[in-house]
Amino acid sequence: MSGRLRVAGICALAWLMLMSAGAPGAGAEPGPLAFAPCPSDHLFIRAADVQCGTLVVPFDRGAPSDGSIGLAVQRVPASGPRQGAIVLIAGGPGQPAIPAFEEFLAPLARDPRLRGFELVAFDQRGTGQSQGLQCVETGESHFKRLIAECGEGLGLTRPFYSSQETVEDLDALRQALGTPLSLFAVSYGGHVAGMYAHEHPQDVARMVLDSPSPLAGTDALEAARIHALRRVLDEGVCGAGACRSFSSDVYADLTGLVAKLHRRPLHARIYDYTGHLRPAVITEADVLSLLFGLDLPDAGRELAPAAIAAALHGNGAPLARLAGELQPRRSRRSSFASSAAGPRDRAGLPSRTPEDESVPAGAPIRDAFDSMALYAATFCAEGRLPWSPDSPLASRAGALHGWLAALPAGYTAPFTLATAVKQSPLSICEEWPATPPAPPFPSGVSPTPTLILSGQDDLRTPYEQDLEIQAGYSDVRLLRIPDTGHSTVSTDTTGCAKDAMLQFLSAGGEPASCPGSGEPQALPLPPASLDAPHAFAAHSSLGERVAAAAAMTLEDLFAQGGFAGGGLRGGSYETDFRGGYLLHRMVDVRGVALSGKVRIAGTRFAPELSGRLRVSGRLDGVLTLHGRLLSGRLGGAPEHARLTVLP
Repeated sequence: MSGRLRVAGICALAWLMLMSAGAPGAGAEPGPLAFAPCPSDHLFIRAADVQCGTLVVPFDRGAPSDGSIGLAVQRVPASGPRQGAIVLIAGGPGQPAIPAFEEFLAPLARDPRLRGFELVAFDQRGTGQSQGLQCVETGESHFKRLIAECGEGLGLTRPFYSSQETVEDLDALRQALGTPLSLFAVSYGGHVAGMYAHEHPQDVARMVLDSPSPLAGTDALEAARIHALRRVLDEGVCGAGACRSFSSDVYADLTGLVAKLHRRPLHARIYDYTGHLRPAVITEADVLSLLFGLDLPDAGRELAPAAIAAALHGNGAPLARLAGELQPRRSRRSSFASSAAGPRDRAGLPSRTPEDESVPAGAPIRDAFDSMALYAATFCAEGRLPWSPDSPLASRAGALHGWLAALPAGYTAPFTLATAVKQSPLSICEEWPATPPAPPFPSGVSPTPTLILSGQDDLRTPYEQDLEIQAGYSDVRLLRIPDTGHSTVSTDTTGCAKDAMLQFLSAGGEPASCPGSGEPQALPLPPASLDAPHAFAAHSSLGERVAAAAAMTLEDLFAQGGFAGGGLRGGSYETDFRGGYLLHRMVDVRGVALSGKVRIAGTRFAPELSGRLRVSGRLDGVLTLHGRLLSGRLGGAPEHARLTVLP
């Protein structure tokens, strides 16, 4: 193993010795599962009712005497007569479930519909507190090579991090709980749940698949995401004429922009997180990476269409800001489901940061992050790749070349095949060490009562893919969630997806449809100045325009994806890691600079905004933010404006 890298600090041989020492002579049956109050250093979020336990299972079920692994389990006991257990299966592969359980599912125990259900989650083997695997770099190493070295460090243990192993671990959990399971599975978790329901139909009462990955594995080129772009832009983000003020056809704008970027990158100048003007470059790969993230909250969905239209006409600054040029990035705050779609753009956990005051001192923050080692170990053995997982590394470049040459012309249009490959997991798996192929996925139709939740704006697991998944179940409902991207239950601001999940798991019912959020999914760019024609209400006073410009600046701020960045036309902002932002003379509209603090509390379903901002420029004054309303005195006169969208 390279001296620049360790995998959880353990090489393959020492890993097996450690497991054997932890549970000598472990047999094929799961060990007993006892729960007790969680130690404070095992909790990410304080919750009095959450209990912790460890489920001991064989690491290699073909040789159970070789050693075992302890799976971290959490639960909230039923508060009424026991009706069953609801188990959360998180996304990835590689995402721990326990942080999401504490943040989202455990608090739902107070819902009357769930009084009779034990709520449970476990970290999949190799993630979080279940012997989480982390690739640790101690020197310079290209990312692709770093992951390959991580695989080399896993050695002979690589095959034991498959989806099938997780299915068997889930069945061991069912045996230990002593009851059939109801499954709430998100993203890649839907793949695991689908496998379990096909293999153990008698042990699943019902299940909700939120934004599920396909049972047959994921296309390594992620072409389904590219093919869904036109629909998501036309019907979702730009639906109901949301883009009409700046574009007649955003997808056509995207196609034109990408064609230009084929020939040469677009150069721009943007303000960085220190407030200084710096050069930036936009490439075709930057645009595809940005688009692949639009189905997550805080990923610039509202601003991307107008930024694409502006870039087509030579103004690349808005797009460069969204693409993350010169901006430190922060974890997405709202989606707990990452996808088997690739490492660059998966929703991150935790939604809180180590500095967040709500995280208790000593909480295992590292255990909240996705494991890239586990991701690669699973996906590179199960993804629909151009080569067999056990093929020699030297043969894979040729296999990839031949596979790409056989694809239909325009398969990844408007993007080139080279760009699609660069943004896909193919480059990671090309150097992943040869590993025995994973067991074949189950086929046929499962009778398990199933509800599929599909976000209208989801690009990771798009609606077209959900239609194919639906065919694998005989008793299935497919519910589309408008104005929502990936991981609908945790991101649908109307709460309809969450309510549908609760209804179905508790009693087998669900709403016939869900309403839209009522908020625009796309916004025009802030105007260059207070005197821009058609940017403000006709005959509005200077004070009214300044207040409106301040509201536009805040909306732009909320749509950015970095934890720090520059204003569109000057100044900067940063997060304070306590649910708010600090603004330093941030300028989006010339003549209006904002300084001060904005606080975001509450939940995604009911955000609570507050703040006090100093305004300087054409008019000086102070504006106070309460919810959507921004009000105060500018130039000595009272003024107010309303925000169109909430964070």
